[in-house]
Amino acid sequence: MFRDFLNELAPRLKERKVLVTSHANADPDAISSILVGLRLVEHLGGKGCALVPQGLSKVSREMLNLTGVELKYCSGRDIEVCLVVDSSNSVQLGDVWSLCSTARVRVLIDHHMPGNLAEAADVKLIDPTASSATELMVLLLHEAGGKLSPPEATLVSSGIFYDTRTFSYASRYAFKAMSVLLDWGCEHKKIAKAFAARKRGDFSLRMAVLKALSRMRLERACEDILIATTHVSSYESDVANVLLSLGADVALVVSEKSALLRVSVRTSERAISRGVSAYDLSLQIAEKLGGEGGGHEGASMVHMNLRPLESVVEEVAKIAVGRATKACSGR
Repeated sequence: MFRDFLNELAPRLKERKVLVTSHANADPDAISSILVGLRLVEHLGGKGCALVPQGLSKVSREMLNLTGVELKYCSGRDIEVCLVVDSSNSVQLGDVWSLCSTARVRVLIDHHMPGNLAEAADVKLIDPTASSATELMVLLLHEAGGKLSPPEATLVSSGIFYDTRTFSYASRYAFKAMSVLLDWGCEHKKIAKAFAARKRGDFSLRMAVLKALSRMRLERACEDILIATTHVSSYESDVANVLLSLGADVALVVSEKSALLRVSVRTSERAISRGVSAYDLSLQIAEKLGGEGGGHEGASMVHMNLRPLESVVEEVAKIAVGRATKACSGR
C-alpha cells in the first residue's frame, strides 16, 4: 500500500512548491503529520511549507516548545501542490481550502472515514483502521527512505500518544511507527511524562471539565445507554473523553471556534456494540443541523455555522437519543 502510493505521489511533488496543511486548531496528530509531510516532500524532491488554519491547539504549542522543533510556514501563496493530512472535509481547512481547491495537484493522507476531500483529491491514501494520521505519515517516510532528527521524532511521537490516548486505542500501525521513531532517536519518555503532567495539573483543562459537568444534561436510552451532552469554550475533545471515562456511553460536547460551532462526539464500546457510532451520529447531526461531520466509530467531529449553543446542545441530545432508541429496537 505505502509503496504504490509513493510511486504515484513522487513524480507529482518533484521540484514543485507544496503546501502541507491540516485541520483548524491543529492538535498533536495534525501538527506531527504536517511535520512528517514536510520531510516527505523534501525527501521526494519538492519544496514544502506549512499553513495551519486558526493556528495550533494549546497542547500542540506545548509539544513544540518541549522539543524545540520549528515548522517552516508559507510566506507566499504561489503553491502548486496541496498536501492535506489528518482531515476529511474541506470545512476543516477554513480559508486554506481556497488555496488547495485551485492547486494543480491535491493530495490527501488521512485516517478518518472519507469525506469530500477524498472526492477532490488527485492522489490519496486513506486508512480508517489507523489510529492516527501520524503513524501513516511515519511509515510512508520510512518506506521512502527518509528519516527525522531525534527532536523531530520525539515531537512526532506526541501525535500517536495523543490520538491513541496513550496507546489505549492503538492500531498495529501505531506500534510499527513507534518502533521506527525509536530507531530515529525518539525520547518517548519525555512525551509520556508531559502528557501525564498535563492530565494531572492543567488548570484550564480542569476548569473546562468542571464547567462542562455543571452544564451537562443526561439522557437514558436502551435501558443502559447514558448520553451526556454539554458545552464548553475550549477543550471539547478532552472533555468528551472525560465524560466517557466517567461512565457516559455517548458524549457530545459543543464549543464555539471562531466563526464555527464544533461538536465533539465520543461513543463507548457498549454504544458501538448496540449500533450507535460516533461517525454515524456526526453525519446525522450534520444532515439535520447543517455542516459537515466525520471521524471514526468511537470519535468524530461536526463543524457547523454559528447558532445559539444551548439550542444546539438540545438538538444534538435529541438526535443521539433518537439514534440510540432506533438502534436498540433494530431499526
